[in-house]
Amino acid sequence: MKRKQVQLECIELPSSEQASELNRRFDDYLQTQFPGIAPESADKLFMLEARDESGRLVGGIHANCYWDGLEILTLWVDESLRGQGIGATLVEQAEDYARKNGAVVAFLKTAEAKVFYQKLDYEVYGVLEDRPIGSQLFHMKKRLDVEP
Repeated sequence: MKRKQVQLECIELPSSEQASELNRRFDDYLQTQFPGIAPESADKLFMLEARDESGRLVGGIHANCYWDGLEILTLWVDESLRGQGIGATLVEQAEDYARKNGAVVAFLKTAEAKVFYQKLDYEVYGVLEDRPIGSQLFHMKKRLDVEP
């Protein structure tokens, strides 16, 4: 079978129309593989914030609920307040929100907080070397539909 010739182009700053077309075509494909799967527009992006008495942001989590899962995108706690349970509370509240929205699994990537997440019952399911160079990027997961 002869391979078709196609023209490839690198687009460094794709327009929203270009990205939308690609995402729409991918969503159409997903529907053929997983009929009834929720489209990207059904994603539930959310944040939880921790603020001190003066209103200054001292911690937060940014996450997304989609396809029966919780993806933790960003977790940060001010260095002076680490070790006081703020991060664990943020993760637990995000997991509770996700469960209420149908999530059965949580997942994330981290280069430096593997031990922190392991204490919260996350487990490593993959490691990417040299991301960034000289480090390891850990892909971690946790079931949300089972009792610990």
